[in-house]
Amino acid sequence: MKECRLLSQDELFGARIFYSIEEALESEEPVYRLDLHFKGLTSFLKEIFELKCLQELILINNQLEEIPPEIESLEYLQKLELSGNKLIAIPESICKLYNLSTLMLSWNQLKYVPDCIGNLSKLEWLGLNNNELTIIPDSIGNLINLKSLVLSENQLSKLPDSIGNLLNLSKLRVSGNHLSALPPSIGNLVNLEKLEAQENMIEILPETIGNLVKLEKLRLYKNLLTTLPESIGNLTRLQKLILYENELYELPKSIGNLSNLEDLKLSYNELENLPDSIKNLLNLDNLDLSRNNFLATEKVKIQMTLSNTRILW
Repeated sequence: MKECRLLSQDELFGARIFYSIEEALESEEPVYRLDLHFKGLTSFLKEIFELKCLQELILINNQLEEIPPEIESLEYLQKLELSGNKLIAIPESICKLYNLSTLMLSWNQLKYVPDCIGNLSKLEWLGLNNNELTIIPDSIGNLINLKSLVLSENQLSKLPDSIGNLLNLSKLRVSGNHLSALPPSIGNLVNLEKLEAQENMIEILPETIGNLVKLEKLRLYKNLLTTLPESIGNLTRLQKLILYENELYELPKSIGNLSNLEDLKLSYNELENLPDSIKNLLNLDNLDLSRNNFLATEKVKIQMTLSNTRILW
């Protein structure tokens, strides 16, 4: 039997990739990486379980409807990509793959995530977008090493408060759901750099959003926002703020504190004026104010105030 050991990320990246199960089974050396994407597979190949040292398994864009519970036997697996299949459930045995750092389950037909997902404490990348999820278990908060969480294009009406435990998260994508609010605990995600929550039904942002001081990109377009919290002015690293197609009738004075802002999109809102503090946005390159309620005199004032900014009316 071939001796197995857990490879470092660099070692794994440098390991040979096998593109057929036959080739992998014939190998005299341990097989660490197997890529069977676009193979037209309708069932999980049992022969994969013979590859005891496997640490990266790519099965994206096949026709798989289920993953056998024996998946837990691949105890060295670090990366498992199952996106673009026809999975309606994932076995709880997947939660015994304690070395997983990447788990991609996007573009399937998943209706739930097992509670035991929280056992995967080494997980850094989790993709669950474009499924049929209506709830995310509280145990997601146990994934304290998570750096990227993608939940876009599901049917979520709320996020668990425990999401605030993910202190290492740098990217959070929850767009295209049915969210009416973001939990106040989101303010704990002090390492977050990108937040995408567009195309929901969010009516108000928590004041705690001002705690996200590393945030560089914030996408909240196509929601139901009427105002922004004053604390948004704390996001001084913000470069992109995308807010078109909301119901904003005013901006807070603190908007002028966003000294690194380069791109501000506010089209299709109900704005009649901008706060005087807008003059402090010296790095603003692009400002979209089209389809609002500005009078001609206000347009002239804004144009003179932001003479170096490209403004779209």
